[in-house]
Amino acid sequence: METKDRVTILSQKDLDISYFCGSGAGGQARNKVASGVQMRHEESGAIGRASDSRSQHDNKKSAFQRLLADPRMKFWLSKKVYEVRQGETLEQAVVNEMTPDKLKFEIKNAVGQWEEVNEDYFKGVAAREQCQ
Repeated sequence: METKDRVTILSQKDLDISYFCGSGAGGQARNKVASGVQMRHEESGAIGRASDSRSQHDNKKSAFQRLLADPRMKFWLSKKVYEVRQGETLEQAVVNEMTPDKLKFEIKNAVGQWEEVNEDYFKGVAAREQCQ
């Protein structure tokens, strides 16, 4: 059986974890004990917050699940997984794909229809603008 290496994309050191006192029903004990948890992932901007339980441990789990459910975190994770699998960043992949032979240039003609032109067309436009 083939074993695959594991890559750690997200660890606890990537998170800014803070604690706060819960609010609402529960009496003095709830208002005096910092059982609420907020996790913030700086790089993605995602936040997970929980104060549902009296247990700080349970709130940590809930806050982490909410952090993972944040759309910003989902996007960041999928971007990181892509980078690990492809061996290049998403930005590098875009630069590599943006070569003239892979691009299609279109302009609207006088009738308002799109027609394809080659990249030399734009060199001529730039030269005409410099002359004016």
